[in-house]
Amino acid sequence: MDTLRELTAIMESLGRARSFSELVDRLTAWARQFAQCQAAILRLWQGPGNAWLASCSSEGHSPDFVRHETVVGHDDCLCGRVAAGQIDPALPFYTLGGSFCWGRLSSLTEEFSAEVVGPLRGRCFDEAYQSVAIFPLRVDERIIGSLHLADRRPDHFTECVPIIEAVCRMAGPLFLSYLDRDKEHAILEAIQAALMPPEPPVVEGLEIGVSFDSATDLARLGGDFCDVLDLGAAGVLILVGDVAGKGVEAAGIAAKTRYVLGAQAGLDAEPARFMERTNALLARSLAPGRFVTAAACLLDPGTGDLSTCLAGHPAPLKISYPPGPESPPAAVAALESRAPHNPPLGVHPETKFRSHRERLGPEQVLLLYTDGISEARRGKQVFGIERIAEAARRSPSADPQEVARRVHREAVAFHDPSLPTDDRLVIAVRRRVSPAKTTAKRQQGVAVAPLTP
Repeated sequence: MDTLRELTAIMESLGRARSFSELVDRLTAWARQFAQCQAAILRLWQGPGNAWLASCSSEGHSPDFVRHETVVGHDDCLCGRVAAGQIDPALPFYTLGGSFCWGRLSSLTEEFSAEVVGPLRGRCFDEAYQSVAIFPLRVDERIIGSLHLADRRPDHFTECVPIIEAVCRMAGPLFLSYLDRDKEHAILEAIQAALMPPEPPVVEGLEIGVSFDSATDLARLGGDFCDVLDLGAAGVLILVGDVAGKGVEAAGIAAKTRYVLGAQAGLDAEPARFMERTNALLARSLAPGRFVTAAACLLDPGTGDLSTCLAGHPAPLKISYPPGPESPPAAVAALESRAPHNPPLGVHPETKFRSHRERLGPEQVLLLYTDGISEARRGKQVFGIERIAEAARRSPSADPQEVARRVHREAVAFHDPSLPTDDRLVIAVRRRVSPAKTTAKRQQGVAVAPLTP
């Protein structure tokens, strides 16, 4: 390998980048190609006191990995410790250049104690990565971010580490040559794309609609999140949440909370139980004054059985649309779930949570939202539950995407544009019941399950 030629070629390529986004994409793509590895992600420090690493560019990772790892805390995992310079070169998995490199990740916690390794988020383990390398991005002696490479093959990065370290050191000053607003825009786009995919998920037996908009600058970025997880025989889990606070920190806590909720639900799908465990974990890790509101709805698409647990979050609505292609608004009923209101997540570790069991009928749409919708403001008035229900009634159809868009659009129109805005998120869910099955039930005299009052 001609080291000088390689270094010259990549630095010339980076120097020709016409924007900050192009710069980070070129560096990420080069590192992945040069190391011949499966995935790469580049992050830069953001937030007060360099507390959070936010993704600018990613290649090859699964959508789940990107969603959960777009923003990481400085003390959450190895990425943060490398970027913070909190490494011990005497340990065999750190290099003299300040990078982390280990070729058999599954053995890391077996060969070294938790005190030596430090906290681990666990996503690289979940993805079955064996070889992981994390390089600091430097400007002189200051670290401005990190480059994370991963591969499922063991012992993959041994030979390429010195050159990638050199490039990350040489490329650092290029990042400072771009205006802050260019970097902020690129990071904001990456975070929003990861936390809130533009297309609703596809789940067998359900129709799902999502409508969302967020801040236009990092300082106003909120912590709204949603997820739809197919838990097999246990049902489909619909999650909606909102982090107290703004900025990259709120986005980081949102990504962390969603990951913890999904992991705990995978162990035990009963909403009250996995919310209790998530609450205990977050209460030990969130800073004082930080908390998360969330609504968890576990739905059986076949029977309509629904179990709802609330953690300081607005209760879902069930919108009942009469059968037929068109229903007048007056015929559309809207009822609020009677799920009990538990405290937010992350406040008191010993909180006991309660859930509520009910039924979602085939003509009903389950509607969940965040407070950016309900608290849209005009003068002394807020949009509120009644206007949410009215907007849902006026939807041109019972199609969940139409319902979500209608509620979102009317909340935006109601809000005084001179006032600060918040993230606004609506998710609507309807069971997909075939006409043949519905007709057969009616012919047999089987009543559709009524709304729980």
